[in-house]
Amino acid sequence: MTTLPTPAGARRPGGRLHVDPDRPAVLRAEGEIDVDAVHTLAAGLGVDEVGAGRALAAAGVEEVDLSGATFIDSSALALLVSIAPHRRPDRLRVRGATGAPLMTLRVTGLDAVLDLVPAGA
Repeated sequence: MTTLPTPAGARRPGGRLHVDPDRPAVLRAEGEIDVDAVHTLAAGLGVDEVGAGRALAAAGVEEVDLSGATFIDSSALALLVSIAPHRRPDRLRVRGATGAPLMTLRVTGLDAVLDLVPAGA
């Protein structure tokens, strides 16, 4: 399979991670959250992917909203895991996970270490 380059200025299909400007304690996920989305977020924070969780926690992120996510990969899981230890004694809230993202959290056992909250609750 050949991967074609994305033309300059064109937006790659996929997902987006961003801190909600109206609720700065919330990191929102939209679409397919993969290594590219995590890398873009980390670059915007001025850190590498390993430092992104610490930077988000230091900025006051207390919750990740996955209600707009359609897919999460291991890099998204790593981001959640890297935020969680900085929330102690509280657990990181993950809101609105459904479908494939919820199944991924359950299969990996992360539902046991994250505070999963249904959308609208």
